[in-house]
Amino acid sequence: MASGFARSHSYLDDHWDENRNGKALYVKARFDALLNPEKDGVLPLDQLKDGALASVNWRTQSSGIAIAPLAAAELEQRWRGFLEGRGQSPAVLAEELSTPSLYYEGASRTVAVNAYERDPRARKACIEHYGAVCFVCGLDFAVFYGELGRGFIHVHHLVPLAKVGKSYVVNPVKDLRPVCPNCHAMLHRPAEVLNIEELKKMMTQESSNRRTHIDVRKSGARG
Repeated sequence: MASGFARSHSYLDDHWDENRNGKALYVKARFDALLNPEKDGVLPLDQLKDGALASVNWRTQSSGIAIAPLAAAELEQRWRGFLEGRGQSPAVLAEELSTPSLYYEGASRTVAVNAYERDPRARKACIEHYGAVCFVCGLDFAVFYGELGRGFIHVHHLVPLAKVGKSYVVNPVKDLRPVCPNCHAMLHRPAEVLNIEELKKMMTQESSNRRTHIDVRKSGARG
C-alpha cells in the first residue's frame, strides 16, 4: 500500500513503543506513493506468486529481510502498473536513490506526510485540466510511444513540499503542473527548486546557443 526508498542504512534508536524498554531498528525513508487501503486497495498477493516474485516469502513475520534484485525489479514494474491503473505514478528522481540496492522490511517509524502529496484525485484533476503533456518541453508520450505512453506524465508541485504547512490544501489546477520525468528531474536538481518559467528560459537559451553554434560551423565550412 506504499512505496519509497531508503535514505539511510538501518540504525538503532529508542523503541517506538513507549511501553517497551530497549531499542528498535529504524531506517529513514522517502515515500513516493502512499495509498489508503480501504479506498485504493493493495497490490493483490496473487500477483506476487509467479516468476522471480515466487521466490519471496511474502508472509514472513521477521524483519530486515532482503528482496533479491530480480524480484525487486519485477515488483517495481507490477507496483507501477497497479498505481497507474488508479491514476497514480510513483515519482522517484534517479539522483535521489542513495541506496538503490537496499530493501528493508519490518522497521517501524512514524512518518508524517501531507495527504495530498500523492493523492491520485489531485493528480487526476491536474491532468484532466492541463492534459498529459509536459508543461515545460511539451512532450506527449502518446506521440512517441502510442497507446503505451498515453496518459503517462509526472505531476510537479509548484509550492515545494518542504515549505508547505500542515493547514495547506492543494488546488490541483493552481498548485500542480504535468511535467515529463526529465523536466521534473531538472526542476528539482538545484538546491533551490526551479520554477517552470526559469527552466523554460534555460531551455530556450540553450536551444538558441545550439543554433548559433551550428550556423557558425556552416559559415566556416563555406569559407
